[in-house]
Amino acid sequence: MEELKEQGPLTAEQETELAELQPKAQQWQKKKESEADWYRARKADARVAELEASAGRGPLTEAQQMELAELRSKVAGRGREKESPGRDEERGGWPGDRARCGAGGGVGVDWG
Repeated sequence: MEELKEQGPLTAEQETELAELQPKAQQWQKKKESEADWYRARKADARVAELEASAGRGPLTEAQQMELAELRSKVAGRGREKESPGRDEERGGWPGDRARCGAGGGVGVDWG
């Protein structure tokens, strides 16, 4: 978009094409951001599980305790309380996959 502005005024054809492409670009950007948020949430869940497992083996360092507290507040802020992040063996997928994929979720997957 910025590059087009630097090139000078757009032709009527270019303006029409741009008007058609902008909603698609906005949808793509929104989807990209949503997927990035989902990915970061999964990484945070995995790190919480890792730190909690470490805490079960012995005391955490002060830095690990601070990281765990921060991650727990982020997880709670998302409104998801998970007992054990990671694969949900009963469904054969990751927590949240069913909601993310919709009711028709995975083909051939027994959602139990």
